[in-house]
Amino acid sequence: MAASMSRTSPGNHKVLLAALLCIAAAAFLPGSSASTPLVAQTCGRTSNQRLCVSLLESSNRSRSATTVRELSIIALTRARRSALRARLRAWDLSYGARRGTTPAGRLVARCAALYKDCLHAAAHALSRVTHMPEYDDRVADAVSALRVFPEKCQRLFDAQEIVSPLEQVNRDIEEKLGIASEIVHLLR
Repeated sequence: MAASMSRTSPGNHKVLLAALLCIAAAAFLPGSSASTPLVAQTCGRTSNQRLCVSLLESSNRSRSATTVRELSIIALTRARRSALRARLRAWDLSYGARRGTTPAGRLVARCAALYKDCLHAAAHALSRVTHMPEYDDRVADAVSALRVFPEKCQRLFDAQEIVSPLEQVNRDIEEKLGIASEIVHLLR
């Protein structure tokens, strides 16, 4: 004879389990919880608090960050990943344009090369931020200089008076790199 361990029906357990899983999943979604005090305080000192919070909270590491330096590394890493996605997008567009080799296709290919350079420079800057013993203006300037890559890409199209298929991507990357730069400058 089996004794019942619970007075609730099996259906109630499923509902309870589903509710707990939803709560647990929501806790790991970016932007689903309030910013940590460090994220809120740091982002409050940037020119675009909303983008800053979004950029930092897109990484689970921001919840455990205890210093602005850690947040600067997270922001630069996230901005670099966005630049990688931009390069992949430019590659896709340039590959499709190779058949006809239109002026826009050639410009997109040049943007892919610019984003390759951006990724290399960002990796170098990230290493310098990670390993700098104290604030260094040269490191902060190197991070600030990363914004030139999406700007150059956009200027290629503007100079030819061609609508850029990467215009929004360039703007987004430039803004994210700008936020990363501002956070690095907060290390003073």
